[in-house]
Amino acid sequence: MLSMNLNHLHYFYVVAKNRSFTGASRELMVSQSSLSIQMKQFETALGQKLFHRKKTGVDLTEPGEIVYQSAERIFQEVERLSDLLEQVEHQIKGSIAIGTVNSIGIYMLPDLLKEFKEAYPDVRITIDFKNAREVIDMVHSGKIDFAIITWNRKYGDLASFPIQTNKMFLVSPPDHPLAGKDGLSPRELEKYPFIGYEEGTPSRTMMDSLFKRMSLNVDYTIESGNVATMKHMVLAGLGLAVLPNVAIGQEIRDGRLIRLEVPTMVMAQEITLYYKKSRPLAPTKQEFLKFLGNRRRPLRVRKR
Repeated sequence: MLSMNLNHLHYFYVVAKNRSFTGASRELMVSQSSLSIQMKQFETALGQKLFHRKKTGVDLTEPGEIVYQSAERIFQEVERLSDLLEQVEHQIKGSIAIGTVNSIGIYMLPDLLKEFKEAYPDVRITIDFKNAREVIDMVHSGKIDFAIITWNRKYGDLASFPIQTNKMFLVSPPDHPLAGKDGLSPRELEKYPFIGYEEGTPSRTMMDSLFKRMSLNVDYTIESGNVATMKHMVLAGLGLAVLPNVAIGQEIRDGRLIRLEVPTMVMAQEITLYYKKSRPLAPTKQEFLKFLGNRRRPLRVRKR
């Protein structure tokens, strides 16, 4: 069986590729005399003359050409193997724990996580559904990696950035007396019951602040912390509600809900991600942050 020094094979390959001992010695960073000695040893081990040495360089003998072609295939495979191993080494695996509220979990996260999982299929994701305050507490305590909620408060120990903005619209069923009317005033809205967000939630705080600025007195006949529940209450004709566009798009398109045009009512929810500053982030979590940062949509609120 042929005994071959792979280091010699590599040196031979570089000499043959350069057709020069001088060029090969520079590339390999070895002295020309040392390289020449090792090539002599390689030829002796193979029992074949591999080079025709000339003043201006070298030519390959017939055996040398055969060895060169084989060496080229070998080192191309070595390079491919190196690339594959590097991919494995940098492959993103591990787990991510997310806490969020029902509306985001139902209407936003599925598309977002589908895109992330297509890029990183080996990452395991767990999702806890709580109200916004409970989700923030879970980040503080380290029970989850990230909170994604409709909140933009600042916390000293939490890093945050907005990842998406959802416009919000006042909606009614198509048979409501206000459906189809343009330029509704706050006074006209006060005549009808509202489906409201649960007291103490970020969305309720935002609505109360908006209605106060509008001098609008709202009668909340039903309150809920679940956007899907609120939507179905409106569909059932139990009242008006202000809902995020992502939750009502299909119902608007098929005519089951109608947007009510109120010029002074301009609203948007800013969806924010929070994570603990002092908690080291594994590469998986860092990639998730980078992914969200690349998808980040700036806040744009326009009157309709």
